Amino acid sequence: MASGEDRISALPEDILHQVFRLLPAHEVVRTCLLARRWRGVWRSVPTLCFTGAKGWGSADRFAQFVDHLLHLRCGGDGPPLDSCHFDFDSDGFMLLPANQRHASNWLWKALPRVRALRLRLRIPEDPGASPPSDMHLFSQHLTRLELVGVGFYGSVVDFTGCPALVELSMDTCDIVVKQFLSPSLKHLRITRCYAQENYRILISLPNLVSLELIEWVLGRIPLLGSLPCLSRAVVVLNESCADQCSQGRFDSCGDDSDMCDRCYYYYGDPELGPPYDRNNCIFLKGLSEVRDLELSANSDVIVFHRDLRWCPTFTKLKTLLLNDWCLAADHNALMCFLQHSPILEKLTIQLSEGSSDVTEAEGIYKPVGQSVASNCLEIVEIKCANIDSRVHKILKILTTYGIRLEQISVQQTSRIPESGCFNFVCTGFC
Repeated sequence: MASGEDRISALPEDILHQVFRLLPAHEVVRTCLLARRWRGVWRSVPTLCFTGAKGWGSADRFAQFVDHLLHLRCGGDGPPLDSCHFDFDSDGFMLLPANQRHASNWLWKALPRVRALRLRLRIPEDPGASPPSDMHLFSQHLTRLELVGVGFYGSVVDFTGCPALVELSMDTCDIVVKQFLSPSLKHLRITRCYAQENYRILISLPNLVSLELIEWVLGRIPLLGSLPCLSRAVVVLNESCADQCSQGRFDSCGDDSDMCDRCYYYYGDPELGPPYDRNNCIFLKGLSEVRDLELSANSDVIVFHRDLRWCPTFTKLKTLLLNDWCLAADHNALMCFLQHSPILEKLTIQLSEGSSDVTEAEGIYKPVGQSVASNCLEIVEIKCANIDSRVHKILKILTTYGIRLEQISVQQTSRIPESGCFNFVCTGFC
């Protein structure tokens, strides 16, 4: 500082580009005023991030800036653009129809050039008012797409126009459609999204490798179709999921006319979407080929319990994580998974900090024979805040059905931060 030496300007250009990745686009352009060395660096930065009109005085000035910059970077034979981020959630920019049209045009300009695109909006009250809900995406280069607060309305979410797309993330989106289409997609993550309550979205993707469905906020969880390449799945369902019995039963309240509305529409309305043969609506059937599986749910969610009536055999499953829902009905869900997972190597049971009471209900699936443990099973982990009656019940049931105590590890996380984490290996019962 005292010598006045400009060490930052002496850095290689790729290092400067890494710095520019952390800045919004208008700050990157402003660096051209710092010194002669900086005048042209902004023109080749591989990432552009647009953060809205806040601080620009007017939305029109911001829109003109984005128009000019994208024309320079996405028109002609300029340097490649690796990624582009549009974050219009914080300042209400997308509330005006004129700005929605601007955003649609910017997407069309950026899509043909970028490999990664992130679009963050605020879900509009008017369906179809925000991009890309009213357009099909086309890009030969796009490999990763992240959408936050975007609404999809219609019959299909169609990504067939993006043959290189391998990763799709959707967070807090409206997905009011009946089907996903993408021949290339390998990784799909859907978190805190909204769907219809009377029909299911069909996910049938030929090259999907990993699937995450986290906290389905509203509506029915999707229907899993053909997923021949799926090897990893994470499903977390909470009390907002529509797949619950309004009578409070964990396995639904009836079979036909006696059903409540939520149970009646468990399979969906045949007039509203594809296909609703009950044999094809078993959610767990779509996960039967996975190698790594995590299933967590609120105890009121019935989808796993009902599907275990026709539990498939998980022929490739090696690691399995379950939470408290598997303890209902005398732990028969837990036993059912063990019985139908012939090469399972590791089982993890994650217990919540709530009540130690286990839901009492009639068992609807029964293990056959005394031993249900896979010959490949090496370890069972029980993770809990405190060792309570649930842990003791799990230990007794596991050992009853052929799992040795030395295979079981109990990991207790104390509520007192200074106490850290304790691991126990059981040697017997008292």
